[in-house]
Amino acid sequence: MKKYNHLFICALMLLSLSWSLVGCSDDTEDYPKGERPPVIESVRKVACIGNSITYGARQFLNDREKECYPALLGNMLGEGFEVGNFGCSGTTLLKNGNQPYWNTKEFTNAKAFLPNIVIVKFGTNDSRSINWPYHGSEFESDLTDFVLELRSLSTRPRVFLCTPAIAYSNSIGADDGVITSEIIPAIERVAKTQGLTVIDLHTALKGHQDLFPDGIHPGIEGNQLIASTIYDVLAREYSLNN
Repeated sequence: MKKYNHLFICALMLLSLSWSLVGCSDDTEDYPKGERPPVIESVRKVACIGNSITYGARQFLNDREKECYPALLGNMLGEGFEVGNFGCSGTTLLKNGNQPYWNTKEFTNAKAFLPNIVIVKFGTNDSRSINWPYHGSEFESDLTDFVLELRSLSTRPRVFLCTPAIAYSNSIGADDGVITSEIIPAIERVAKTQGLTVIDLHTALKGHQDLFPDGIHPGIEGNQLIASTIYDVLAREYSLNN
């Protein structure tokens, strides 16, 4: 009989311990019944989306994968961030542009990446003479749709909109006048409506024509300037320098 009493007491002690451990690991006291605390990711994923300036113009870089601005941004952000380059050369934000980003595998991959932060940089190809005169009026609504599609991801990423780099040359039909007077104001209106932060690359790159070998694509120094401009905004927004 004493043997059974001893076993019974041990069983009760084990049961009590197991309930105690469950209570510590669950940590739901401050949450409504049936809900669990949000999972805090140890690494923030950053998706850089855009055209060839994001992808990295390999003709002006010794090592595109290491010298494109998304890679440089990743180096600046350091541990705690994973930066993915989802740039696709020649693409437009315009759905009806000559080469819409919407239809690319890069866009599919960017969404599958499930980012926490998205850096969007379009406009150079949208401003081209083969695109803007015919579909420029659609840019603002297309950008709104783009933002909404990104924000519908399960990670509910924070989206940052970049103004385009300065088009120092019209060799590909890009028009900095269109960028300045029409595309940038459209980006700012969408940002205001959607509550987004704008990263003003256009202003940051003024007076730096020497960093753009063909007037459109940045070399390594231009990519460094773009990366540092984006980093400064993220550092402020996420208190990275504290």
